[in-house]
Amino acid sequence: MFIGRRPEEAPVLAGRVFSLCGYSQSVAARLAILNAAGLPMPIEEQLTTIAGLLAQRIFETLRALILHWPSSMSASLVACAGKYLRGALAASQAIIGESREKKVNPGALAANARRLAAAAEGLGIAKDGGLSADSSACAVIFQNIKDDRTFSGRRPDPLTAADDAEVVAHLCKDAPYCALPHLADRVVETGAYARLCDTSRPGDPHLAQRFMARIRDVCLCLKQLACLAKGHNDPSELMAGGPVPGGAGGFGVVECGRGRLYHQAEIDANGKLCAYRILAPTEWNFHPAGPFVKTLLSSRIGAHEAAARSVSRLAALFDPCVEFRLNIRDVAHA
Repeated sequence: MFIGRRPEEAPVLAGRVFSLCGYSQSVAARLAILNAAGLPMPIEEQLTTIAGLLAQRIFETLRALILHWPSSMSASLVACAGKYLRGALAASQAIIGESREKKVNPGALAANARRLAAAAEGLGIAKDGGLSADSSACAVIFQNIKDDRTFSGRRPDPLTAADDAEVVAHLCKDAPYCALPHLADRVVETGAYARLCDTSRPGDPHLAQRFMARIRDVCLCLKQLACLAKGHNDPSELMAGGPVPGGAGGFGVVECGRGRLYHQAEIDANGKLCAYRILAPTEWNFHPAGPFVKTLLSSRIGAHEAAARSVSRLAALFDPCVEFRLNIRDVAHA
């Protein structure tokens, strides 16, 4: 779809093609194109872009936690959660809208950051990174999993900026790499749990650790957004990119709700895109030899409804960027 087009078309196309994290996709494309051309992103644009990335990461995490959770909630709780999700969507879209214009009004950003924080608190996320009211949606979800010890607590091997050069080198040389990424002798994971596993309590059940990592990630992003609104530069590495040795063109990387997202672009002598590759976080986490499968294979999941319930919760907390369906066959029929 991108090959043969002008480079500046890529960010627009990326933002339209992807229904989830569309802004993050467009930013990764923008970084890749700039770096393929050897151009830096202006500082002013970096700050507005980070605001949009944070806003989308907060909303995507909240949306997935509530809408994709496999256990049912009461009608009244669903209605209440829906109200807060709509508020979070409106606030995040307002921030992203200004970010697309490459300008952020500090007052408007602060107001929308407060709206996002209020929505998160309404869903049960306390300001200190814990859970608030027992009757909130997040508290109810946590009650589902706080005693579920089905899965062994494997520590993640995080995908970080230190891996970028190797990943991009693979992308350039190996066409199937986008669908089956790998790093030698590693089971790489990306996302909130990989980023924040060091803050979890080792004795807690594995599902609870994963859930609370996502809660803490929302709080971290809210604090960073508030700092930006006050004029402080965001210290986190939400986006990266730069020249890659060996004529591999440019790459853009952003940390979105589901993890580290890569775009890699090459521009030919006529100024058109001659190669374009995208590697999404889901391809790492749900790789056939990746962390989701490894977690399953190292655990006794039980059978029948209990097995289906635990595995579907684990899948929801890994949060694939596509719909998933769970089918379990007994060993006798495998």
